[in-house]
Amino acid sequence: MDVYKRLQREVIEAGLCTHCGACVGLSNGRFHMYPTPYGPLPRPLTADTTLPEMAYAACPGKGIDYPQAFRDTFGTLPQNWLLGPYRQTYLGYAADEGIRRAGASGGVITRTLLYLLENGRIDGAVVVRMGQPKPWLALPVIATTPAEILAAAQSVYQPVPVNVLLPEMAAFNGRLAYVGLPDQVAALRRLQQLGHEGARKVAYVLGPYVGTNMYLGAIASYLRANDVRSLEEVADLQYRAGEWPGYLQIALRDGRVLRAEKFYYNYLIPFYVTKSSLTTVDFSNELTDISVGDAWHPQYEVQGAGFSVVIGRSAQGDALLTEMQTAGVLHLEPLPVEKALGMHGHMIDFKKRGAFIRLDWRARRGRPVPDYGYRPQRLTRQRKLVELVIAALFGVCGTPWARRLVEFVPLPVIGPLFNRLRLTWKQFSKPVKRQGLRADDYAVMIRREP
Repeated sequence: MDVYKRLQREVIEAGLCTHCGACVGLSNGRFHMYPTPYGPLPRPLTADTTLPEMAYAACPGKGIDYPQAFRDTFGTLPQNWLLGPYRQTYLGYAADEGIRRAGASGGVITRTLLYLLENGRIDGAVVVRMGQPKPWLALPVIATTPAEILAAAQSVYQPVPVNVLLPEMAAFNGRLAYVGLPDQVAALRRLQQLGHEGARKVAYVLGPYVGTNMYLGAIASYLRANDVRSLEEVADLQYRAGEWPGYLQIALRDGRVLRAEKFYYNYLIPFYVTKSSLTTVDFSNELTDISVGDAWHPQYEVQGAGFSVVIGRSAQGDALLTEMQTAGVLHLEPLPVEKALGMHGHMIDFKKRGAFIRLDWRARRGRPVPDYGYRPQRLTRQRKLVELVIAALFGVCGTPWARRLVEFVPLPVIGPLFNRLRLTWKQFSKPVKRQGLRADDYAVMIRREP
């Protein structure tokens, strides 16, 4: 069976596509990413649907062998399977207040890209630019100037197929940094091992933590709830505007501005969560040189401004962080690993145990599942019952009638209600979700080599 047919059967039709864009980037112009209600999906542009073998090998939707990827990238397996390989964990933010506040949580990724460019370590950076080609959409670009890097600050909470840029990366004259989500990074690392010219030009890999993402339908739903019937009415969209932790801000063409606090806007997650959010197991972007997440802790949240968990994973990544701290462009202080894990305990559990439970259920229904090369050895009955409640919530909320019904509930009602339910559920499920999730007792079963 040719590569496209295998991907069509095992990944696209199976609902496992992560929208990374690697197959399109490797297609020599034969495919493009076609927008659908379930994210952009690869679609043929020509009768010739030939794809190279590496398009299948690098597809994160069918699974990436993480143990092998860890060995290839870092030369070793993780000492902590909840966090992935690391040299040091930090609490940090950009020293420049403008850059710090322009970022989603602390401006660390933006400041790192600027530092690399300023010091001649890179000639460009693969980033995502919000507002292109339309105000409510985002595009991957290769930024080559400080202004272009700054324009790509902030998070984007919709699927963006970054790896469609592989041809441009191959043609680029110089060294690149690359900012991607965990699935995109996994595809890039596999392509580096396979010798892809564009992937091999990437000298530094950075990326954010990623728990869940939402389809663009979430924005359309939020607009309809505010009596805005078309995305065409959007003049500007920012997912993390204002003081950290920020708020969704949508400026309309008629001059109105809609705002929703981050934790209030998150009420749409159960209704529009991407399928790949439920089947991927990498939360903290474990194959990067440097990964960054929000430092969720009351001690920092009350201060605003922006605080991040920063992980130096590779030797060169951690050395770069130390260098930037010495140069005074980043503020970094050591953060105990246990505290870094505690800031995201529920989402780590969602990925490191919940995803494997969900994949087991898929397999029992005879559906294709990605192979990640490892799995937790213990999945308790109690944890499976917790996952059953979560699955029921997503199942009900994802129905057309539920999506429509929620649009009639005003944000001042649904936002605080969702946040209160979220906090109550976290507190109620915490004993079960944290049990057995410490780094020293998260037993891992690695697939044995034949």
